[in-house]
Amino acid sequence: MSDQQEILQELRAVIADQQELLRLCLYVMTEGPVQYKWQLLSNELDVDKIRAAAGVAMGAGQSMNTLVKLSEEKGLMIRDMYGVARTVVEGFINAAFFVTQPVDVAQRALRHVEYASWKHHNRIIGSGEMMLAVNSDEDPKKTLRDRFPEFAGKGQGSWTTLDAPNRIDRIGKKVRAAGGAFLGAYGMVYAVSSEIIHGSVYGMSYFFTSHTKDRTSPDSFRHGVQEQLINILSAASHAASGFLAAYANTEKFGPIVLDEHELFKRTYKAATGDEWVGGDEPN
Repeated sequence: MSDQQEILQELRAVIADQQELLRLCLYVMTEGPVQYKWQLLSNELDVDKIRAAAGVAMGAGQSMNTLVKLSEEKGLMIRDMYGVARTVVEGFINAAFFVTQPVDVAQRALRHVEYASWKHHNRIIGSGEMMLAVNSDEDPKKTLRDRFPEFAGKGQGSWTTLDAPNRIDRIGKKVRAAGGAFLGAYGMVYAVSSEIIHGSVYGMSYFFTSHTKDRTSPDSFRHGVQEQLINILSAASHAASGFLAAYANTEKFGPIVLDEHELFKRTYKAATGDEWVGGDEPN
């Protein structure tokens, strides 16, 4: 078995264990309490934080399963995994953001669901001559002013004005371990996934040439694609680690904090070949 295949097997195994911790956390969030090892885990989060975080984290977990399944296939569909990986990374970042920030952040996101649904049927599509209007509301300006005043101002149409790096920074200020894991996930796939998702020439070139060391043989291409696959699974695992660390540390779930940290060290070793030297005590 090649070193690449051994690394991929280890990453899949870590992700499977992370998924079990994620299921446990989601159950505690929505159903709990649960006795886990030496501690009774009981959720203390505000109900609106739970409503916002649980669904987003569950979606990210489902997409992580998709990545694992696709990673076992042979073929060029690996390129399409970048979009799914981006979903996993952003989903877990957002879920951790809701957990660690004041409740009004989650409340605005929940309120945005109603606004975005209305906006989808009342908007301008296109530009210049290639433009059309979609309207289900006789007076959308009045509705916007009366029903959704918090989203009516210039630049206020989103659930947050913070981009992903700033959300990671806010998370990291509350739970440093989570911020570090998210930074790793973001660095591995975020920028290149944007290029691939948006169909840029660079994105296409990256997929066919990355990790080939400028060699043009079929074996070099296969090697390069496998390295990309390792990056994708490693990024997904880092993102899951970020959410688990954020939730477990916020709720002071000792056994989950420790279990997550051990899984993170395995991910780090698989991705880099080195032992984790960032300290044994998560925060």
